[in-house]
Amino acid sequence: MPDFLPALGALTLGGSVVVLVLSLVSRSTRSRYGARWRCWAWLLLCLRLAIPLPLLPQGAQEAKAPIQLTVPSDPIIFQGRPARPNPGVSSSSSGDLSVPAGSNQTEQSPSTSVSSPGQDQTTSSDTSAQPPAASGFSLSLSQVVTAVWLAGAAATLIWAFVSHLRFLLYLRRWASPVTNPATVQLFNELGNQLHLDRRPRLMTCQGLRVPMLAGLIRPVLLLPEYVPSDSALRYSMLHELTHFRRKDIGLKTLALLANALHWFNPLMWYMTRLVERDTELACDEAALRTLPAQEHRAYGQTILDAVAQLKGTCSTPS
Repeated sequence: MPDFLPALGALTLGGSVVVLVLSLVSRSTRSRYGARWRCWAWLLLCLRLAIPLPLLPQGAQEAKAPIQLTVPSDPIIFQGRPARPNPGVSSSSSGDLSVPAGSNQTEQSPSTSVSSPGQDQTTSSDTSAQPPAASGFSLSLSQVVTAVWLAGAAATLIWAFVSHLRFLLYLRRWASPVTNPATVQLFNELGNQLHLDRRPRLMTCQGLRVPMLAGLIRPVLLLPEYVPSDSALRYSMLHELTHFRRKDIGLKTLALLANALHWFNPLMWYMTRLVERDTELACDEAALRTLPAQEHRAYGQTILDAVAQLKGTCSTPS
């Protein structure tokens, strides 16, 4: 485990550099390169961060390193007292070796005073079979740091799991399949337009303000009960189905896992925001490529209206 901590630190340090570079490059090359290329870069980075282990054998890494650094020793920050020996065992063993008070050592016969080779071997084997003295409990710095890291990673994952579980319970109570024939027909037309062989379930849910795609294993396209217009419904469904086609939920889940493993690094939290932003931009770019130029403005206005509704006060069913 002490070897794991330096590897994790080096990995999160290298990941921080990549996050800063991608953040700066995205601002200077936004008009030249699309967001989908940055999504590929985020995918590779999140995959590497989610595997906090060296990819090359330890011997190969040491042979290729031009400079070898001496790893400092792991200091002991707590040392408990060693366990005391049992008084009963020591007294009994000493009593066996003592000579009775009434016996005369000079009057012993030669046969009893001279020990045989078998007796010497038995005595030496009994001495070597005695257990060593028990050492006290010790706690090193690497053990404390590892425990803190595990606690933070577990807390981050548990928080995400509980939030997802609450959302699933909310859907089970308030979501229902879409029965409007016009909406189902529009959903099928958009699926054919995007060449989707596998499609998410189509459901409506109370309390939603905008359509959304949810679920990694069993994805579902959720629609609000009220949509301002047919064109807004069409563009919103096109946006969410493009997310489904690009598998953006998988990238966001991978970024969440990488963030949980590197929770102590603030740049990893910033990376999740950048992944969220670039997946939305890449989705809009892909959706606009399927629309004629005269509909780009209407699509953009629909997305802006959806963002404005998300920033407003969300209504919840009573």
